Amino acid sequence: MSNIFGFFYNIFGYCLEFFYNMFKNTPAPYVIALIVFTLITRVLLLPTSIPQQKNQAKQFRIQPKLQKLQEKFGNDRQKLSEEQQKLYQREGYNPMAAGCGPMLVSLPLLWGIYGAITKPISYVLHFKDAITKCLNDATVKKAIEAVSTSKRSSYYQELIILNQLKNKSSDISARVSAFFTPDQLASMNTFSNQFVLFGMDLTQTPSIKEFSIYWIIPILSGITSFLTSFISTRMQKKFNPTMAQGSNAMSQGCMMAFMPIFSIYLCFTVPAGVGFYWVISNVFALFQTLILSNVYAPPKVAAKNMINDVINRYSYEKSIKISK
Repeated sequence: MSNIFGFFYNIFGYCLEFFYNMFKNTPAPYVIALIVFTLITRVLLLPTSIPQQKNQAKQFRIQPKLQKLQEKFGNDRQKLSEEQQKLYQREGYNPMAAGCGPMLVSLPLLWGIYGAITKPISYVLHFKDAITKCLNDATVKKAIEAVSTSKRSSYYQELIILNQLKNKSSDISARVSAFFTPDQLASMNTFSNQFVLFGMDLTQTPSIKEFSIYWIIPILSGITSFLTSFISTRMQKKFNPTMAQGSNAMSQGCMMAFMPIFSIYLCFTVPAGVGFYWVISNVFALFQTLILSNVYAPPKVAAKNMINDVINRYSYEKSIKISK
């Protein structure tokens, strides 16, 4: 399993390095590289969202037919289920289209991004042999644990090292220097200075116990996550009124509350660099939701499909007449 993760970490590490070098002469090359990189990954994930949006349009189209079936077979659940399945087959509607498929496609991308961000010495600077030996040293591990404010410090050791290299008197800085060449240390020092955004060091982990400027990232994460969920839910309710009724409305409300809370919690447990990626990913997801909801609006898609059905039916009938 670690080999599979390492494969994706390498791919995205080289991508981040490419964009980092491309924007090297800008004030914040790594931050800009991260934004561009996130935009590209969201574009790559776009094909997994389009079928879901189209499926919502099909759901909008068959909704009146489903209501008629419920009125007709409401007292016979088995017959209702059979007739619904027949309707789904005729209309090409798949109730499970928004299930695990998109998630399985996006999971390798998300893991690759996460690894490249949290392990930049290994996968962006490519000093993997040296950092592996360094992190296997017991004294280095203890020194990292001593300065870490996160219980998950083992996942962010490389970010902690980059942060501590700025402090020449740091115990970690002194111990780590023995494992890298002078050129490697110079590259790591230069790279560590690129993690600063509006005065925030993105290698630091926000502390929920102590208010600081780093709280901006969890707060922005919660706000952007809520807006994405809110707009998505509002669009679904607009074109599918049944989503606003009964258990559907309750599950939608729970999801709208859960995702922002989860986003805030996540950003208090990871370095600010990971939280920053999560924020800009939410922002791009928000715009993606707005664009797809407009381009693939259920009424538009339903009308287009209806026209295509009429044309296909006309062509089919015409071909039958000609064959006779």
